[in-house]
Amino acid sequence: MRKVKRIPMAVRITFGTLRQEMGSLRVIMGYLLGMTFLALALNDFFGYAMDIKEPVNIFEAFIVMENQGIAGRFWVLGYLLIIADAPFIRRNTYMLLYRSGRRVWNMGMLLYVLTQAFAYSGCLAVGSVAAGIPCGLFGRHWSSPVYLLAVNASGAIAEKYSLFFEGAAMMKHMTVLQAFGITFLYLFCYFAFLGVLLYVCNIVFGGFWGLTAVAAVHLGGAVLSFTAGLHQSPVYYVDGSGSQWRYPGMMCGFIFVMVLVSLAAIERVDIQAR
Repeated sequence: MRKVKRIPMAVRITFGTLRQEMGSLRVIMGYLLGMTFLALALNDFFGYAMDIKEPVNIFEAFIVMENQGIAGRFWVLGYLLIIADAPFIRRNTYMLLYRSGRRVWNMGMLLYVLTQAFAYSGCLAVGSVAAGIPCGLFGRHWSSPVYLLAVNASGAIAEKYSLFFEGAAMMKHMTVLQAFGITFLYLFCYFAFLGVLLYVCNIVFGGFWGLTAVAAVHLGGAVLSFTAGLHQSPVYYVDGSGSQWRYPGMMCGFIFVMVLVSLAAIERVDIQAR
């Protein structure tokens, strides 16, 4: 029964931290930074669509932009700014530790990291959809401009805006709404993984080790995407046989292991030193 009572306490800690953090200039700047990078990417996508002179589906911008290696990788900077202060030690932290215990507080902080990953991913997704409403169409079907981009038939127009989309298989096996959902899932899983990694490294080692680990993983992933074909976008995994679920499953496995590490470490670390 006591374990059941821990869950509402962890949730209260999560939303209490959320209320405190959302008023922070650092968090506000993180969201603004992410939306700025999104706006720059959308400017290229809608410029391309206007040159093709055909409407695009309002959900396609998010799918195509997440597939852009450089644009998608810059989005993570805003999220890292939002959670850069992990493990979020505040003046009332010691009172919370006394009332709830270390493990419940740890659960609350992990849930906060996941909540911010979801909220940040949601802002990027909703922002891209909202931007497409004035010049887009709604539906389950793919548009001609994106199809031309996927089959490399748009030529000089795509090169003008430095756009590419290797989504021919995705367009064959998924509707736009399905592709939008799986793209959002990939983005959320990646942000959640980096956020939990940052939190756990800061809890266990303290200092700058969290950001060092996240930078190494993120930059290492960028290198592997070019050298070993390891990608973070679902367009490379959709084949009609369910392969697109391997990446989210792998990310969830890594997150689960790191959560176990945090549960084991939280009883031993000096939180005041973090």
